[in-house]
Amino acid sequence: MGMELYSTEAKGLGGRLKTRFEDFCVEEILPDRSNLELREWPDESDPAAAVELTIDGDKRKYVRFTVQKLGLSTMDVSTILATELSLPRHLVSYAGLKDKRALTVQSMSVPTGASQSLAKLKLSKIVVRDMEYVRQPVQIGDLWGNRFTILLRELESSCTDSMGIAQELAGKFILNYFGIQRFGVTRPDTHMVGKAAIEGDFEGALRIMLTATNKYESEELTGARQDIAQNMTVNQKILDRFPRGLRHERIVIRHLMEHPGNYRRAFTKIPPRIQTLFVHSYQSYLFNRLISQRLRSGFSIQSPMPGDFLIQLNQTHSGRDSWLFVTERNFEQRRVLVSSDAYGVAVPLPGYSTKTPPSPQSEMLEKMLKDEGITLTDFRSSENKALDSPGSLHLLSIKVPELNPRCDDDGLWLQFSLRKGSYATVVMRELMKNHPINRV
Repeated sequence: MGMELYSTEAKGLGGRLKTRFEDFCVEEILPDRSNLELREWPDESDPAAAVELTIDGDKRKYVRFTVQKLGLSTMDVSTILATELSLPRHLVSYAGLKDKRALTVQSMSVPTGASQSLAKLKLSKIVVRDMEYVRQPVQIGDLWGNRFTILLRELESSCTDSMGIAQELAGKFILNYFGIQRFGVTRPDTHMVGKAAIEGDFEGALRIMLTATNKYESEELTGARQDIAQNMTVNQKILDRFPRGLRHERIVIRHLMEHPGNYRRAFTKIPPRIQTLFVHSYQSYLFNRLISQRLRSGFSIQSPMPGDFLIQLNQTHSGRDSWLFVTERNFEQRRVLVSSDAYGVAVPLPGYSTKTPPSPQSEMLEKMLKDEGITLTDFRSSENKALDSPGSLHLLSIKVPELNPRCDDDGLWLQFSLRKGSYATVVMRELMKNHPINRV
């Protein structure tokens, strides 16, 4: 997944995350820096009272609400709400994706017409609350970040020693990798599917998607994948061996049963947002490799150098239209902006609009793309908008926040906040320094 290095030499704590969903709690922080707080789950035996809403002043088109969920992804919740409210899925919007194996709370929105039905919903592992009419829907990026409360179990050292190591890590700079969630938890292969897709190799993309095996799946599913791998032939018996939870694989198999060999068309049957996630996953892999190479080459991961880009912190931006460029002439001025925490050093998330000014970083990127056998223009797709990606800029590193560690009989509790675009599991990777299966 491109996460080739650790950023610090501190001893790893080992341990395990997410033994229970409640061990990993995520509360969304809104742009005004207020956070949506987790609450006690309501007593399901009590009938839920309908929520009455009053439109204040002019008629508003959307209703914004808070969702608390357990053991479900944001996309799962979006799909469930869309089905229950008889809405197209894209009309259920959210600010950011939250972990599936977790207890999380976040802001979402739907059109006003669905508000009364929404208020009456009674759903398993989902609570809807704090409904209000607004003029604009919640959109991707409409958050400052997230607050995490995490329990680390099965520590290799005493909890007291582990607290000391956690406190020492606070304030250190670490590479701002895209975490394992970006690539798939037990089958981290979405970036490989994305690479094949942008190359136009749809048979290769589906071969990876349908046949790549791993030791965490059942023997029956592994056998089904191996049967497909022989000649990419599928039938009803193979389809029946794929769990219903693998919705996208089942969609592809059904199409190939009716249209053998039509791989391009089968790939387009995957929902567009998932196709885009495949591409973003590959871009994330390239980014992870690039910043690993930057650290390996001995360049700073917290201070700029000529040829770098800077992006303003705590501001919403597209990643392409609000950056500063570092040159020899303005270097000292740009360095002061970074040291004051007003701006951060950013690295390209490669796409067709990525700029490569003369710099050591551009040289590293160009060599990496050559090794991968792709070009930036491969991210341009006139035939499939879902595969078309201009790229953007992403922070090179993050300063580990105060982790506020405390011990109890279960293990080490940590609480900290991160800006959007940074992963708590990456902070935990640096702290734990063990196999990624312990963090999923």
